[in-house]
This record gives sequence, C-alpha cells and structure tokens, in this order.
Amino acid sequence: MYGRTLLNTIETKIGSGKAIILIGPRQVGKTTLFKKIIEDKNHLFLDADDPTVRSLLNSPNTEQLRSIIGSNKTIFIDEAQRIPGIGLTLKIITDQFKDVQLFVSGSSSFDLSRELSEPLTGRKWEYELFPISWEEYENHHGFLVSEQQVENRMLYGFYPDVLNHPGEEREILQQLVNSYLYRDILAYSNIRKPEVSKNLYKLWPYRLEVKLITMNLLRLLESIKTRFPIILKSFKKDMLFSNSIVLVET
Repeated sequence: MYGRTLLNTIETKIGSGKAIILIGPRQVGKTTLFKKIIEDKNHLFLDADDPTVRSLLNSPNTEQLRSIIGSNKTIFIDEAQRIPGIGLTLKIITDQFKDVQLFVSGSSSFDLSRELSEPLTGRKWEYELFPISWEEYENHHGFLVSEQQVENRMLYGFYPDVLNHPGEEREILQQLVNSYLYRDILAYSNIRKPEVSKNLYKLWPYRLEVKLITMNLLRLLESIKTRFPIILKSFKKDMLFSNSIVLVET
C-alpha cells in the first residue's frame, strides 16, 4: 500500500469532537485510507452501497441512532453521498454522541459537499483525496525507479489501481472512465442518460462539419444567384428543413 501524506494530518484530528470527512474522485483510495486509520480500533463500518444501510440512516431519530451505534466509539460511513439527508443524520451523531468519532467518505464530491455544507458547519474537518502524488510514489519506490517510470506515469497517471496492475493500465483507465468519470460529470449536470449524451458528443463535430459545408455551398450559390435563382430558392428551403431536424435530434 502506498503511504498517503494525508494520513498523519487526519490522525491529529481524531478525538477533536468533529466528524472527519474525506471526499474525492472514485477509486483514489479513500476507503483504504480510512480503514488503515481505524484498523486497530473497535469500529462500526457502514457501507452506503448496501440498501439496508441507506434505509437505516435515512432520517433516523436519536434513539434509532443509539441502537445502530451501540457501544462503538468509532464509526465509518462509506459512500455517504448515497444516503438522502445524510448531513442532518451526521449532525445528530456529532451533537448527541460526543464520545463517538465519525469518519465519513464520499466519492461524489458535488453531492456530499452540498449535503454537508449547512448541517455540519463548525462540526467537521473536511479533506480531499486525490490519486497518488509524485512524493508518495517516490517514497514508495525510491528515486531511481521513480525516475525510470516518469514516461509511464505521465501517460497513465497515478490511480492506485493503475499503479498496482502494470501492463493493464489502458484497460483499467478505460473502465474508470466508462464506469465512474462520465457518470459523475454528467450526473452533476442532471443528465439522466449518460450513454446518449456520450454518443451525441461524438456526433457533434460531424454536425458542425456538415453545417460548415452547407454554409459554404450557400455562399457559393448566393454569388451566382443571378444564373440559378430557382436552384438557390430550393436549396434554402432544404437547408432550413435540415437545420430543424438537427435541432430536434440534439
């Protein structure tokens, strides 16, 4: 495992009476980092990918939270952005259970930051985790190996999964793009069908090229309209109809 420079910073905040929030892109190591920090502590791990966990943490009252927490003094909620109203739930835990240390991670930074901004004001330490840094990479491999890998790292980057599977970089990156990055970016724009938008983006340059060719042809016909007035009139009608089709389709 690559050592993360953020680990020491987070450890100094434990026991401060505030929730520790870790946000960032998917697959950069947030869950791994928190599990490393709490591995020697008795803790309750709540994975919000589990529908049962989402149901339990969706607007519970104080007594319901008391039953969930039990005697645990350390709680780790993973993928918290998937829980509706999670900000208020975390506020109740922070205010009512002073001896409980909350660790919360979220892969969708947009959603989680929006959920937590008001309820947890003054009640949280918030950090953002990125892929492995050059410093972390060099600390792990040493100077010589790091320098030998400069070209590969510039080409394939520093996602932990990419670094841990040499020779499979292209496939892993493609899966990351298709499975996570497009989904997060388009979800932020409230686009419900990312695959349709992706296809439209591919078609857009073609649309522009066709339109440019059409405009150039129209200019040419305008320059010789005295000779071909009937052709020009017909072409303008066809062009107007074509543009309306493009607008409807996009």
